[in-house]
Amino acid sequence: MGGKVLCVEVEKTRAEKAIKALRKTGLLLEDYLIERAGDKVLIPVAEKPESIDETLFRVVECAPGYKKKIAVNPPSYDLLGDVAIVRSKVLEHRASEEVVDALLKTHPRLKAIYVKEETVEEYRVPVLKLLWGTPVEVVVVKEYGLSFKIRLGKVYYNPRLTEEHRRLASLVRDGEIVVDLFSGIGGFPVHIASLKTALVLANDLNPVAHELLIENIKSNMRRLKGVIIPLNNDARDIPDHLPRKEVAHRVIANLPKASLGFAEVYDQVLAPEGILHLYVLTRDVYTSIDEVGSVLPGWRILSHRLVLEYSPGSGIYRFDIIKPEHV
Repeated sequence: MGGKVLCVEVEKTRAEKAIKALRKTGLLLEDYLIERAGDKVLIPVAEKPESIDETLFRVVECAPGYKKKIAVNPPSYDLLGDVAIVRSKVLEHRASEEVVDALLKTHPRLKAIYVKEETVEEYRVPVLKLLWGTPVEVVVVKEYGLSFKIRLGKVYYNPRLTEEHRRLASLVRDGEIVVDLFSGIGGFPVHIASLKTALVLANDLNPVAHELLIENIKSNMRRLKGVIIPLNNDARDIPDHLPRKEVAHRVIANLPKASLGFAEVYDQVLAPEGILHLYVLTRDVYTSIDEVGSVLPGWRILSHRLVLEYSPGSGIYRFDIIKPEHV
């Protein structure tokens, strides 16, 4: 319980109106709980209101409890529609009840809260455990008005890449051929085709991601200026599925933990003077610059930027790299 303060005592039917009026005047004590006492409601106030109808309201002393202040750290959870996902490390420092309470206070319409326990690397899919609510299999998220259907626990999706999807799409020029080797459910391809009259070959090895990519193309069709061709292959086999080698003006390689292992594919797919957008997870960007130079000799790094922080001391960077005219 908190210390004694003044409270406005009011009938339950008049409580909402009284709370709004007191908040408007700045008298409402926001740090204290509004409590019920029988058929009355006790509203903590800083001082007695100057004008109060004693027949409707009464000022009394009370000892309400303090509101539980819970700091919600946005980077510690992802919001996908009406589902929140927290990382398992969050529960190492905070009780699950506290996490649930904090999220529901921030997002009262949540249907489920999941804990991301690990990531299965082959398809980069998360292993999710239900912490609260009703199991949810499918969610639809919006990015700049574009709709993306996601099957939870079946595909890779990171809502914190929304701005990066748009940023990269804005770099593409009309008429370009773009190959996205690890397209997932279509974040980069759909954004690109919504902004530019480009041809995007969108590939992903995960069959579920491939199916959702097709659905997401269809659901956004009216907004697309460009054309997306969905592919479901191992990225190393993509050169064999192109009409000719070195056809792409741009290649997107968003596989941060393993992107440096596909140098031969980039060389076969990308046209001379084309641009490779290479995503790399690193603790030292300058070490990664040396590694890029080692696996892609003669290629020139135009720029690099931090896309998002991955863990303390490490981040995912995008390297924009131009292929030389003659390798």
